[in-house]
Amino acid sequence: MTDRSTEPLEGFNLAGIDPQDQIAPNFKVYGLTKSDLASRLGIANPFPSEPELRAAIHLAGQILQPLRDALGRFTPNSVFRSQALERVLKNKPAGWISTSQHTTGCACDVEIPGMSTLTLAEWARDNLSDYDQIVRECYDPTKGANSGWVHISLQPEGQAGNRRMLLSYVGDPASARWVYVQGLTESVP
Repeated sequence: MTDRSTEPLEGFNLAGIDPQDQIAPNFKVYGLTKSDLASRLGIANPFPSEPELRAAIHLAGQILQPLRDALGRFTPNSVFRSQALERVLKNKPAGWISTSQHTTGCACDVEIPGMSTLTLAEWARDNLSDYDQIVRECYDPTKGANSGWVHISLQPEGQAGNRRMLLSYVGDPASARWVYVQGLTESVP
């Protein structure tokens, strides 16, 4: 293991990275591609190229580490996801290409033990220096305040255009489907 948490992103390349390399004070490279689903199903989930690797390392330093510093220990549910993993996760046919920010290394899904997803999303909105999206996903009031997770994304270093969008992905009783709505909310307005 090498502590590379202070190295510039341009120095990271696929050939020179070790899964045990420390890329933020509390995060290692392997945590950015770790997926229980991929492991169970034998799906490869490596970074395909340097842009995805660097975007995920940037996300770890700017999003995951500030969350860890302020809110305590946690393991992200998901950071990078390969196209193969996305197809299985979303039950899509071979050849389908996901546009999820997870496939570019620009997003993470987070839960903090003992913290409601609304509180977590509001904390991220109020305390992160920048973000592209904060989405409270799959909140189900019948399962309690901790149900679902918070999706947080960040554009790669050097790219402008973080939209600072706040969304919720919630159940719509009228259509019996999950829908995206503006803001951090518990239900369809």
